[in-house]
Amino acid sequence: MKKILFILMTVLLIAVLVLLYAFRDELTQSTESRPAARTIIPVVPGKTTEQTAAVSETAIYDESQIQPLIKLEADETFLQALNIDLDKDGLQDQICAVRKLPEPYIYLVPAIQRSSASEYVRLEPIKTGITQSRTLLFYILDVIGNRSNALVFSGMTAENHQLLAIYLPSIGQDGTVSFTPVADLRADGPINIREIQRSDAYELGLTTGESYPVVSYNSDPEAQQTLDQIERIYRWDNNLKRYILSSESKIPGKKIESNLIRQLQGGDITSFMQFLSGLWYISNSSGNTTRYLFINPDEKEIIFHNTNTEEVYSIESGVPRRYGAYLTSRNRSISSIRRMIDIEVTSIDEIKIKIQEDVKLKIGVASDWDGQYRKMSTRPAETGTPYNTETLPLNKVLVSKTQWTAEDKTQLTIENFRYTLQREDRTETGICAVLKVRDTQVLQFKPEQTGSRSTFFQAELKDNILLLTEVQVSIHGLNVTGSAGQVFTRSNTQ
Repeated sequence: MKKILFILMTVLLIAVLVLLYAFRDELTQSTESRPAARTIIPVVPGKTTEQTAAVSETAIYDESQIQPLIKLEADETFLQALNIDLDKDGLQDQICAVRKLPEPYIYLVPAIQRSSASEYVRLEPIKTGITQSRTLLFYILDVIGNRSNALVFSGMTAENHQLLAIYLPSIGQDGTVSFTPVADLRADGPINIREIQRSDAYELGLTTGESYPVVSYNSDPEAQQTLDQIERIYRWDNNLKRYILSSESKIPGKKIESNLIRQLQGGDITSFMQFLSGLWYISNSSGNTTRYLFINPDEKEIIFHNTNTEEVYSIESGVPRRYGAYLTSRNRSISSIRRMIDIEVTSIDEIKIKIQEDVKLKIGVASDWDGQYRKMSTRPAETGTPYNTETLPLNKVLVSKTQWTAEDKTQLTIENFRYTLQREDRTETGICAVLKVRDTQVLQFKPEQTGSRSTFFQAELKDNILLLTEVQVSIHGLNVTGSAGQVFTRSNTQ
């Protein structure tokens, strides 16, 4: 009897082991699965195909590498996201920007990650009041100086007014996170957070720091023919726990021509971009490096240039407003980098630039490119009128296909404002343009290769001979780099 029982137990044990081996894959998988987040692009009843496509483009334009980790509602369209630890528990939380149909406003939806279930719990959405999705910028910044992760967001409203709001997070006794608005400002001019240098003790984490004031600029409705502005400064009130108006003052502006007033007040971004077209140089730089902006409306690009670097940004959208514009741009080399460019006209040939980098965790808010810029005149400064480059002799060379050969066998081919420079070791291609600086013809070569810088050459054309001498262009004129000039002979013309 004992022998039979032993045999039965052995057979049963073998059967259990066989079953465990057969279903080993299913048994090793976790019983809990988390659905993958996805971008929901709802179909709006009654909308045309073109309108639905516009919604789709808005939904995916700025996702970058950050994807939504929360489950979106059926009426929500994902725009962008910010990953940050909101409740300071060491886990990654998230704030998603969404658009809720049929409302025009953008909402920010915070979500807290729970360590027990590794899931995200949605908090109460924040209605921003921003309607133009490409102008939305939100980030975390310690504006108060108490090391709190204050949520700051800005953008343009339906009335083309700029909005800036600050929300402070708080953690309840039960661990619930909530956001309280401490500033919600609107202006028809720029609004910015003015950065203040904080003490070394703050940087070392020993004390709190001074809070940042918020400054807004509104046009003066009583000054129709001038650029007068009303500056309002808001400061943090520790007793009221919010920002309050600290001071208000009128800033006198220059009187500008009536035709420029009509152009700026017309609400047409295209005409305003034509006014901005050209080369601008910073006029109030405190450093030794002169900075330049080249705005090209036809190519929808802005080039930031200094002595060492050149950055090319594509203009994605523009919003006109009284005596200014708000542009959103994206780096052509690194598509995840965006710049919000606030442009304000201060005179007939001067503008003020304020730039915000789309960096989610900000240490500082100031940009090296902020400042006053003057229009680069292509004639001596005392004339104050631009030179018509269409009359330059070199322009005829840039249009028709022309080939040139140097003594060292370097070949230069120019056709329809594009060039190919072929040397023994490499070939360079790009676009070219002719300028006139201090009554001197200058030929600019802008390579297509990423990271390459533009080069400028003093150009002398006589019959079939072209002499190019490399120079540097500055607000003071031309500086010869020291390189020997290169003589090109025309090979043929088509």
